[in-house]
Amino acid sequence: MKYCPIINNNQLVYLIMRHNNLLPDLNDLYFFCRVVDDGSFTQASLGLEITKSKLSRRISELENHLGVRLLNRSTRKLSLTDVGNLVYEYSKAMVNQASFAQEAAIQAQSTPKGRIYVTCPTLFAQSEFNQIIIDFMRLYPEVRINLYASDRKVDIIEEGFDVALRFQAHELNDSNLIIRKLGESSHRLVATPVYLQGYPPLKSPTELTNHIWLGKTKADGASQLQLTNAQGQKISIPLVAHLESNEWTILKQASLAHQGITHLPIEYCQQEIKDGQLICLLPEWSLATASLYLIYPSKRGLIPAVRYFIDFVGNATQKGCAALKREMSWSIPTKELNNDAN
Repeated sequence: MKYCPIINNNQLVYLIMRHNNLLPDLNDLYFFCRVVDDGSFTQASLGLEITKSKLSRRISELENHLGVRLLNRSTRKLSLTDVGNLVYEYSKAMVNQASFAQEAAIQAQSTPKGRIYVTCPTLFAQSEFNQIIIDFMRLYPEVRINLYASDRKVDIIEEGFDVALRFQAHELNDSNLIIRKLGESSHRLVATPVYLQGYPPLKSPTELTNHIWLGKTKADGASQLQLTNAQGQKISIPLVAHLESNEWTILKQASLAHQGITHLPIEYCQQEIKDGQLICLLPEWSLATASLYLIYPSKRGLIPAVRYFIDFVGNATQKGCAALKREMSWSIPTKELNNDAN
């Protein structure tokens, strides 16, 4: 298939047009290239999503139109004739140019505009995502956004959303969705210095049972706090919450009001930790992390506004997660923490 005899453009035009006065169907040339590229009619038909018989018929019609045989067919092998090799080289260039022309036409009309429907967790909407949305609106003022913030698991296909952002502890896998992992969110145990002054220094996870616990409501009703250290040791602490809520905002405010210890997503308390309003507790122990995913339907044509939004949000969020990870990669020594608490 690699051999290509030398021929000039005038000879090629004569070859193509000598059978009649019409150029061959560009789609037939495309089908022919796919058969050659895929190495068989079977593989090409699967990729093109047409029947093998129809594909074979189209290639035969192309050969009849040109008045030459392009392929040597056998039950075990498919190869190009010398003329077929020549036609393939020029057809490939023609198909590529046609594709470029089509893309140029699409891009010329692809200014993002229209309405898109987005859903994300409530906490995410209250943090950095808010600024990302504003930046996108400034850059693409003709796009209108309907943002639905909710902590429930939204069915984006059934409910008609274009894009969803979702925190998930386990890996997502759905053939109906395109799923892009943007980063990870870790949680920290935190409390205010004022609250900690009334208690002995916290040195072990088991000592959490001696403190006032502000807990997140779990869907499975579990009351165990799962912690893991750098050596992979895991421990479960049974805790009875003095305040239990499904809203991170309530837990954060209660903690800032010196009402107890809670755990918060790091991106939701990083500023308070930097300012000294909250102190990280047991930094050598970590809670389970959740991954942030960007999700959109795989079988729905993306209008330019959605495509631009996906790229913009995905890139901005990935950069934000990476920056946060670098910024919060430090840990607070226990001794320093104990000094702050007393």
